[in-house]
Amino acid sequence: MTESQIQDIYSRLDTLESEVNSLKLLTGTTGTSQVAISQILNTQTEHTQILNNHSQILNNHSQILNNHSQLLDEILRILRDRNGGSGL
Repeated sequence: MTESQIQDIYSRLDTLESEVNSLKLLTGTTGTSQVAISQILNTQTEHTQILNNHSQILNNHSQILNNHSQLLDEILRILRDRNGGSGL
């Protein structure tokens, strides 16, 4: 082999090494981005579940308050009836 052929091989090897390093960097960045996106989606899913749980709790409390209001209305009606409709 001539000196110029050897230099050409080294030049091609350097180019190939540079491309492989760029590919490694790109692959690492893509992998990191995918992990970050996955973590964000997991967090969003957890927050959605918490929000749904809180919504259910609020609905339950609202039903309890409505039931209490109905019971109080019934108690007041009974008391009025006992007093001849004149109130307390």
